[in-house]
Amino acid sequence: MALASWLLSPFSAAQPYLTPQPSVEDSHHTHETGLVRHPDGPNTQGTFSLEEVLSIAKIHPFYSTAQYPPDRDTIKILREYASVKADLKMQPVLHKRTLYNVIERLVNDTSPKNTYRHNVYTSVTGGGSTTSTPLFFATDALENRRQRAYFGHFLKTLGVIKPGDWVLTTHCTGSLYRSLDLTCEIMENAGASVLAAGNYMSADKVVRILEDFNVNILSGDGSQVLAIVHHISQMTVGREKIKIDKIIYTSEGLTLAQKSHIHTVLDPVKIFSILGSAEAGPYGVNSPDLAPSDPNSNYTEFLIDTRTTIIEILPLCLSEGNPTPDALPEGETGVIAQTSLTRLRNPLVRYITGDIGSLHNLPDKARSLLSVTDQPYIRPFRLQGRDQRFSFLWDGYDIEFEKLSTVMADAGLGILQWQVILDKIELSKEVLLEVRVLRCHSDDNKDTITNRLKEFFFVYTGNERRFQISFVNGISGFELSETGRKVLKFIDRSS
Repeated sequence: MALASWLLSPFSAAQPYLTPQPSVEDSHHTHETGLVRHPDGPNTQGTFSLEEVLSIAKIHPFYSTAQYPPDRDTIKILREYASVKADLKMQPVLHKRTLYNVIERLVNDTSPKNTYRHNVYTSVTGGGSTTSTPLFFATDALENRRQRAYFGHFLKTLGVIKPGDWVLTTHCTGSLYRSLDLTCEIMENAGASVLAAGNYMSADKVVRILEDFNVNILSGDGSQVLAIVHHISQMTVGREKIKIDKIIYTSEGLTLAQKSHIHTVLDPVKIFSILGSAEAGPYGVNSPDLAPSDPNSNYTEFLIDTRTTIIEILPLCLSEGNPTPDALPEGETGVIAQTSLTRLRNPLVRYITGDIGSLHNLPDKARSLLSVTDQPYIRPFRLQGRDQRFSFLWDGYDIEFEKLSTVMADAGLGILQWQVILDKIELSKEVLLEVRVLRCHSDDNKDTITNRLKEFFFVYTGNERRFQISFVNGISGFELSETGRKVLKFIDRSS
């Protein structure tokens, strides 16, 4: 089915913003159209016009001095008048610090007028927190369901999921993380049968399930996939029972060496990737059939649909408090600003994601597999990774240096100096995170520091063998810069 058959125009302004009844999916209807059917309501789909999104943003606390987000009646009225052509460039960019300062206030405000807390899908952001209270980007629960149906059909349309596919996913669940249920639902909406292993199941048990159910797709964060593949590589019997022909990974990218290791163990296997975030949900697909990446490159090429998300590339010199520069031309690399057309109640407009990338023309091979109607809207988006001036990725979590520095500066921990090193485990090609720490006194507070850092980096049984804390006795225990002999806060040797 062509993309055009399921990417319809936005809701009619005369329709209610959201029906008050619970969302009920008609399985056949959803699989055939990518839409979710609501009781006593019209067939709806998961996108809004830019004009609608900007009309809500104007009075939303993320972008204004308003105390609370608008209620449903206000949103309905604003949508009826959202007909003037919008100019996205007139909207200031939204930085993560600004966004989460507002979110912290709204999460903690229990006033009945605070609609931010009403009927929302909550998923905490990956990475450490400086406090015991995690924060989340609240998405309207029904908007979230529609986006999952929409994106699932996108996976099906691009050929990532095909009839008869069985998926086992090891994504994270519990501790307020929702990666597992997100993955299960979009895969099911794409037409697959899904086994929810989760991140706490042992590699040995995962492999037994792969064998018992004749699973052909393994899905998980990149690090989780590598752990399972490494376990398979160590098997002396039974490997012939494993029928994996596709890998679908998320979160941190896989290096050339890691992909090579997967192919060595599981060939023939195709490696796909899904791009998403807590703020925007899933929005990009990497497919070796449609968007093959240069094996020697430092990027992953995703396909995005500009009817669901708008990506702008801004100069690397962009900084908070300064005027927003013009977007860069196609092909140039810069900071990514994202506008979601699937978020309305709590809009995401020109959000600085913290990633580096570039936009490109659709290659001829991909163009030939898409309908003429869809071709203008499908864009290749080359993601080069996190902007390491601000954060880095480990085990699927975005670790912000500012938050890490706040934890390390806690007087109760007594840390004089610290250093983070990402390294590679040669045999399995997995990424090892080492934290080196110099304490200001030698009394026995190692357990306190260890427990706090494990909490910050979300270390659990599934990833603890890839996490290491080294207590050093002096500056000589750190890796220093060659010129100033200063302690380097972050070193990446994982690629």
